[in-house]
Amino acid sequence: MTENEIRDFLFNNHKSDLQTLISNTRAPLALPQDTFPSIAQLLQNRTEAKINKMIENLETLQLDGKEVRLVRDSDSTTRIDLLGSIADSGDLVIIELKKSDQTERQAFNELLGYSNHFCTLFPPLSESSIQSILIAPMEGRGVRDALAQELIINKKNTLALIPRVDGGGIALEAYYPSELYYRWFENNVLDDSSMTVVTASFPMVDGWIDAGEPGGMPPGYTQNAFKTMTGLVAQRLEEAGLHGFVYARQYWAETCPAFALPNSLVLCLVNPFSQLRTSSSEGAVFGASDQLRLNAVQAIVDQVPENNYWLESLHSAFIGQAIRIMQDSFEEFFISQDGIAVRPEISVPDWWGFKTNMIEAVICHNMHIRLTGILRTVFDDYIAHCYLNGIDEIYFSDDLPKFGYIAHDHFLAVWEILNGLSWTETEEETEAD
Repeated sequence: MTENEIRDFLFNNHKSDLQTLISNTRAPLALPQDTFPSIAQLLQNRTEAKINKMIENLETLQLDGKEVRLVRDSDSTTRIDLLGSIADSGDLVIIELKKSDQTERQAFNELLGYSNHFCTLFPPLSESSIQSILIAPMEGRGVRDALAQELIINKKNTLALIPRVDGGGIALEAYYPSELYYRWFENNVLDDSSMTVVTASFPMVDGWIDAGEPGGMPPGYTQNAFKTMTGLVAQRLEEAGLHGFVYARQYWAETCPAFALPNSLVLCLVNPFSQLRTSSSEGAVFGASDQLRLNAVQAIVDQVPENNYWLESLHSAFIGQAIRIMQDSFEEFFISQDGIAVRPEISVPDWWGFKTNMIEAVICHNMHIRLTGILRTVFDDYIAHCYLNGIDEIYFSDDLPKFGYIAHDHFLAVWEILNGLSWTETEEETEAD
């Protein structure tokens, strides 16, 4: 069958039962029962469960049109192969079909573009209300990489189905990303050396941000200000697709007079260009990563002229992005008609040195921590695991808070748990020796 024949066959014969053609679905990766799983296992389980849920949702799919013409500007016209909707949720379903592996990456890009177009046509529709389906051989590395990125990191509702033509019939085989994609998110994304830290320190603002009485916590209005600030920074991180956490810190009231800038927001981000994970020397790539990943990075570096500092420049640019997020956030925090200017002093300390420094981490109140991205996913799953088993082996022990939300806003618990989850089997064996 040609692409057009497959499209017409699906529309004419399976307008309301496309799901019945889908085969080779599988149960999500089973997670270990006695221990908390690795990040790779968590992500694989979550992604495969999401794929199965999207397939399940197609049970009430109704195909509404074929070759639906879209006019996206004055001289550009494209056509959606199949357009449908899910009765239970009202979600739109856009299906693009390519039989050749030579054009499937282009089709995938078009599919994502169609989703954006519908969001423009029906504001404030978001991509979370659109399910995109690519029917293609899934033989090209480019389209497999793109699908994995959209599912695992961008968390888009994208589904791939491989067409199998048998005589006059068609089967659609469910496609699942290889476990390799999950292994690239190895446990050292929680390693201290993978973190970029930016601190923004600022003075007291009388009547608004104060230290309170010696021996006590900052006043309620001060804590409310910090809570709002960390929440707004976390929103910026989510919008930028960054993985990390932010918290507020104020020195103890007894010591505040010794510091011109006793307040700080501390931003800690997983740097994808961390020199721990990927470095180069004289053009050779190395680092604490899966060797296949290092090989893939090496292949890119080999094609970059003057490549001695290419990875290092990406690392530095990421730090610059983190600094700008802090600076832009402070402009938003302290915008005022009174002309009061609160400008932070920015620094970029080493995370391990910062969090083990007596002044920076001990003689101060650390509060209102907010997690984003993969770190929030991992922490959420770990807390659920603890409540299911009635014990937290890293911090709370058998004295879990009555409700889970308390654990999520408990600075020391988040700090210790993330640190504990970064502990690898190799480290444990070394310590045992």
